Amino acid sequence: MPDHRDRPPSALAHGPAKPSDIERVRRDVDDAEARTVREEEVSVARHRERVSSRLAEREEDAQT
Repeated sequence: MPDHRDRPPSALAHGPAKPSDIERVRRDVDDAEARTVREEEVSVARHRERVSSRLAEREEDAQT
């Protein structure tokens, strides 16, 4: 999705918002939220992997 700063000011507002504009923005926001949730889930999964590998290393060290 292009950034609003990439467009000239005259392209940003041409009359009142149409229902199609509102629906498009809602879809864009929903997509962005879904992307954020997926990225957060991936981040949490990576963090859990790092923590579990550290715990496994500590257990190995404690046994030797």
